[in-house]
Amino acid sequence: MGQNKRYPELLEGEIANVSATMDRRLRPVGLSEPELRSTGQRQDAREPIPVTAWIPHQVLWTEPQRVEAEAIAWTNDAVLLRWTPPYSAHPHHTWVWASAVTRKSQ
Repeated sequence: MGQNKRYPELLEGEIANVSATMDRRLRPVGLSEPELRSTGQRQDAREPIPVTAWIPHQVLWTEPQRVEAEAIAWTNDAVLLRWTPPYSAHPHHTWVWASAVTRKSQ
């Protein structure tokens, strides 16, 4: 057994690069279902409210990042945020603790 001599460029090149990229892609970490259920009844905003918020992101570790977002719903203790990360063309939605969110001044 040993090294694959037939496809070394695949094993050392593209596959390694894809693997490294996948491992370093930021993934938002929101509240779990039990945490969210414990926060109270949901209320939806008539219009999104501009906010900044600390949202934990997992790479190979979890790292909070301050983001510009919109609050689109909330409970007594949690807020549903919508924001578009710089690495994505599509908006993300994440529930976070209300204490992690600050309304932006108009």
